[in-house]
Amino acid sequence: MIYAIQEINQRSPRLLPNLTLGYDIYDTCGDVSLAIRAALQLLKNQSDPQKCLIPSSIDSSLPEPETKVVIGERYSEVSIAIARIFALPSVTQISYASTSELLSKKYKFPTFLRTVSSDRYQTIAICELVKYFSWQSVAIVGSDDEYGKYGTDSLKTLFSDNNICVEFVEILPGNFSENPTTAGDLIKKINVSTAEAIIMFTKDSNVRVVLEGVVKQKLNRTWIASDTWSTSHEIFKIQGIESIGPVFGFIYRQNDVPGFEDYIRSEFNGTTKAFLSHYQLSQNNFENDTECNCENKTSSQSCLHYYIDRDESYSIYLAVQVIAEGLRVLLRCDNGSCDRTNFTAVQLFEQIRNINITVNNTNIHFDSNGDPSLGYDVMFWNQSESKGGVVIRKIGEYWPNKNLVIHKDVSQWRKTETVRRVRIVTRHNTHQRTKGILA
Repeated sequence: MIYAIQEINQRSPRLLPNLTLGYDIYDTCGDVSLAIRAALQLLKNQSDPQKCLIPSSIDSSLPEPETKVVIGERYSEVSIAIARIFALPSVTQISYASTSELLSKKYKFPTFLRTVSSDRYQTIAICELVKYFSWQSVAIVGSDDEYGKYGTDSLKTLFSDNNICVEFVEILPGNFSENPTTAGDLIKKINVSTAEAIIMFTKDSNVRVVLEGVVKQKLNRTWIASDTWSTSHEIFKIQGIESIGPVFGFIYRQNDVPGFEDYIRSEFNGTTKAFLSHYQLSQNNFENDTECNCENKTSSQSCLHYYIDRDESYSIYLAVQVIAEGLRVLLRCDNGSCDRTNFTAVQLFEQIRNINITVNNTNIHFDSNGDPSLGYDVMFWNQSESKGGVVIRKIGEYWPNKNLVIHKDVSQWRKTETVRRVRIVTRHNTHQRTKGILA
């Protein structure tokens, strides 16, 4: 985000003459309480947390906020919490990774926008993949949060409409990754399941716990990964991950941020900063990468770009470009000057909501739900014995309201025989559900 903002401020000719974009950055650690505290801090010039942001009289309006737009959050449950706060003073919120369908409801989240597609389209894409391979039965593992619950419900509906058997549905508790007491039961269920594919629609921290158990039990199944873990480095680090079986996944369309790789290299040129040890590669994870061993400090600089999260970094870059274009149009900036300098948060939101621009061959505009018309890349984990791990490669793509397209030969996983279905069985294990939002 810092790089994208600096690029706007330093662009020549100036996109926003005599105007410099500023920022405050808060690390919320994916925690709802910390995110709410940060949101209140950003609006501190107009709010008093002790008064719960309630005006003194019903006819009074909130003062104009100094913060006009916010980029974030990553997790849907966190975005849902802070979106209610930013909606009060009409501050625009643009998420780069929150995909829950719930956030499309404008009567609940009127100023929420995002630069990634809604899970509505991801679940449709997953269903289309199952149909492409002619699989007749699946199992779904979700979680007790807004991402997992809405995604699981959507998948169940789609599979029912398409006469695909859902053998079982497992809803992981909200604290599963910290207290995975039910992991053993789930792994036993996966072991005896006859489902042709296991869909994991939950956070990568939950997936890691499950797949570590799968590796330990030496299970080999076919998996479908949602966008939270289809390219997750945390999952790649699991010892023996290449043994779990074929993995197909979806990630919102990937692209490179122009100049970002060179920027990263220049930031760490000639440095021996201690935190670089966090970015050590023990194996190659992406197709066409050259061998790299970051334990050697002399080569650490050349390894950094492998850890650029291409999907999220590009979504953040798009968010900054959208904001800058909204400001340019609103302030009528052209020919080295802007006709105005004062504006309200509402005016900026209205302008951003109605933009339609192309950034590096990516056309972005928002529909009435605040969702962009962006597609997904279909990914495949190629188990590579020579490299002792997995290699991720793109095998196809999906665009909203269009067909799934597979470019690579994956016919070996495509079923050709006709299966006679006797009955459809759906079993649910919801464990303990609690009201509210779980981090």
